[in-house]
Amino acid sequence: MRCLSVLFLCSLLLVQAADSGIAGRYTGEWKSDSSGSGGATRMTIDEASKCEIVFSLAGEDVKTKMQSFKFENSQLDLAYDFEVQGVTARSKLTGKWDGTTFTGRYQTTLVDNGDSVDAGTWNASRRN
Repeated sequence: MRCLSVLFLCSLLLVQAADSGIAGRYTGEWKSDSSGSGGATRMTIDEASKCEIVFSLAGEDVKTKMQSFKFENSQLDLAYDFEVQGVTARSKLTGKWDGTTFTGRYQTTLVDNGDSVDAGTWNASRRN
């Protein structure tokens, strides 16, 4: 029984250590389920669990304002707002961390009424 307790504690510490190592710069891409269009994604995560994201849309960089960020048990959940053509939208991203790459899904809605705008996939790998 004591051996199982020690094994469980070691496993828990390894998961926490893996989660704490996500600080860095990442590049990847997003792709819409409905239109098939997509673009580049750049993400920076710092040690204080703050995140900044810039993505490209129709060849132009779009800056975002982070609304929420949570990373726990190798699962990333975040939301950010951005403006395109005078409209404010919010993207919610979920992703799984495998130690080098995030992969997941996004859902974009309009901030003022919650109408769905787009959904799709995204990924981002650590830049060296």
